[in-house]
Amino acid sequence: MPLTSRDAEQLLEQLYATAEVLGSEIKPAAANLMIRDLRGYDRHEVEQSLARCRSELSGRLTLAAILERIPSANAFLSANEAWALALSGQDEMETIVWTKEVASAMGVAQPVLDTGDKVGARMAFIGAYEREVAAAKAEGRKPQYEVSLGYSPERRQEAIDQGVKKGLLEAPKVEHLLPAPKGFDEGATDDPEEMERRQANIQHLRNILNDMGEEDKQQKDERQARIETRRQELLAQAEEKSS
Repeated sequence: MPLTSRDAEQLLEQLYATAEVLGSEIKPAAANLMIRDLRGYDRHEVEQSLARCRSELSGRLTLAAILERIPSANAFLSANEAWALALSGQDEMETIVWTKEVASAMGVAQPVLDTGDKVGARMAFIGAYEREVAAAKAEGRKPQYEVSLGYSPERRQEAIDQGVKKGLLEAPKVEHLLPAPKGFDEGATDDPEEMERRQANIQHLRNILNDMGEEDKQQKDERQARIETRRQELLAQAEEKSS
């Protein structure tokens, strides 16, 4: 639960006390900014983080040190974990549960991977993924998991079941992605045309989910392009004034 006004006031006192225990001092303006940046986290998590800071740190108290010790602030997969997950999706039979940030980064790395350069693809992926995660954290967004469907009904069932058990997916929202009940199994037909139709439907669903990551990336690229254009305009204006 996000911090209430009362929570914020009491945590502010703990923040000052923690800084004092560590032999440093925080100015009121800085302390208020830190509390504001922590407002999206549960009070109990923040209190535990401050307790860890008091026992683990030996220098100045920083916002980064507090966030590093808040579990929900580090809910995103590490870059290496995300890369391993994304690679598993190269098997079209495999269903994977990933975030939009992983999907978007894989969209950047895929063209490099298609050339056979796995090392270059990994570097491109990690760079893109870290940018995506940094942007998500700056906007206060938590990881939102989605399903990338594979062809195998058995693997799809297992992956979605695991995603629900781990709390990554909400059962009602992914129920329609599960294979048909026993007796109506997608693999229970020998008709080649029927199998082809079913695989086409699965691929269609998979493309819809994967395209979500691509759309996010395109929007971010367009926004970055506008920012860069404006930056160049301001630089040109500054040069004109100085000449």
